[in-house]
Amino acid sequence: MRFSFRTLRFRGALAVLACLLAMPWCALQAAERPYSVEVGYSPALDLFNLLDNLPDWLPGYTSSVYQKEWQRRFGLDDQDRALLAGYAAFRLRTSPLARDEVKSATPADRLFAGADTRTGDPYSRHFLAARTFDAGLVAALAGLDGKDQRLLRQYYAHFAPRAAQLLAAQAPFAAQQAALVRQLAAPAVVDLAEQMKAFFHVDDSPAFQVRFVWWPEAGRTQAKLRGGYILLFSTFETEDDWAPIVMHEYSHYLSAGQPLTQRRALADAFVAACPAALALPNPLNALEEPLAIYWGQYRFEQQVRGQALPVASAWYVQPHADRAAKALAAAFPATESAPSLKAGRLLQAAASACAASKDGAP
Repeated sequence: MRFSFRTLRFRGALAVLACLLAMPWCALQAAERPYSVEVGYSPALDLFNLLDNLPDWLPGYTSSVYQKEWQRRFGLDDQDRALLAGYAAFRLRTSPLARDEVKSATPADRLFAGADTRTGDPYSRHFLAARTFDAGLVAALAGLDGKDQRLLRQYYAHFAPRAAQLLAAQAPFAAQQAALVRQLAAPAVVDLAEQMKAFFHVDDSPAFQVRFVWWPEAGRTQAKLRGGYILLFSTFETEDDWAPIVMHEYSHYLSAGQPLTQRRALADAFVAACPAALALPNPLNALEEPLAIYWGQYRFEQQVRGQALPVASAWYVQPHADRAAKALAAAFPATESAPSLKAGRLLQAAASACAASKDGAP
């Protein structure tokens, strides 16, 4: 079956949306090197991201700021709320991300970035590389039962035209894309990326996809991994220092591709040195995040920019991860050769942050 926006029965309201979706998808190649990062903007992905966040169906994965901005601009009536609730119920029912699998997860799955870092949410995956929102939706609806198809068609028919209005900026993120491409193509960044690959013992070199998406809050930005893509959440006007953020997330992407035997051995050794790690609200802050901070921020700042991150400043918002990253930096200064990812000094340095946690620090 060919699905088109005409079947959604809002032809007259789609003038802005059609203009947006007709824009060619654009990706800018950062470097023709063994490591490859592609920076771009996809109208289809941006539109999907807004609509998927709108009900805030999984806080932490989704964000409430989209609904707050929507209500400020358009308001929310009973029909809006009913459709938002229906979409949220569909996503919670069908997405593996909504399932609590902590009890059955192994230490390796809890301490390191999981496979979903690369595979992503099955429904969202249809829109990551879609040339148009229409094409992504055709793929997303295939295999769903009639009830879910009707729900999704009604949801998108109702919200997509106004969502498109929010995203109808001229040449969105053009300046940010160009600046980021230049930074990521620098030889020092390419060398750092190759060191990171060697550190995690990852040989494959799929292109790491970077996409800008609209974010309602001008005062702050964020970045999230979505199935091998890193989404940079920003207003159209915001200029941010994205390069270290991308390399931080690139560390998570590589970590998720570690050999399984390596992940298990490292996790078991780390838990032996820091049993409290698995009791943290988010065990990723014990080892996974400190490694990403160490590579994407600490070593990036030294090796790429020739500067040192001030130890007195916060390198990361979560205190335990911040302490562990600084312990890694003290044990393995960026002015020296990179460490090896193996049991021994590196895990002991990261585990030293557990002592502070025992004293009551988070």
